[in-house]
Amino acid sequence: MKKNNHEIEIKFEVKNSDSIRKILSKYRAKFTGKAFERTVRFDTLDKGLEKNQKFLRVRTGFKNTITFKQKIENKRFRERKEIELEIKDPEKMIMILKSLGFTKILIMEKYREKWLFENTEIVIDKLPMGTFIEIEGSEKSIDKVVEILNLDSEERILGTYWDLWRDFTKKKKINQENIVFKKKSA
Repeated sequence: MKKNNHEIEIKFEVKNSDSIRKILSKYRAKFTGKAFERTVRFDTLDKGLEKNQKFLRVRTGFKNTITFKQKIENKRFRERKEIELEIKDPEKMIMILKSLGFTKILIMEKYREKWLFENTEIVIDKLPMGTFIEIEGSEKSIDKVVEILNLDSEERILGTYWDLWRDFTKKKKINQENIVFKKKSA
């Protein structure tokens, strides 16, 4: 639910995503689909973008996009300037970005399902470190959805999945930068 190249969102970790789906269905939220998303995040070797709270990615899944994000200070929500463009060929875009010097590359995989309700986009994301719900819209609409879904505002997560992954791998003593699912052995 982008407005003027601007996003406002929060996340929550969820133990039972079926209960979220039941509430969304009860309130007649519109289910808009599921997809496996793969994000390729770019930075310079010295992490110049990350140091300046900027983010550049190419994502495949629901659609192929290139996205630039920049953090905006907000104590209650995760707020960012966001410029996104649909692209035809993600592999060629990756080649272009590498050629421009964005050679620090991180990969994230997730299974995402999307719902629309009360002028918000609600997504349920399954990642290697758990299942999360992300609610994006205006501050007022997000607060309303949080209440309807019986989520505890004190449990809100303002960090990124990358932040959560760093904490998870540190706690589990895993040495892996990429957020990817383990490949099943044949």
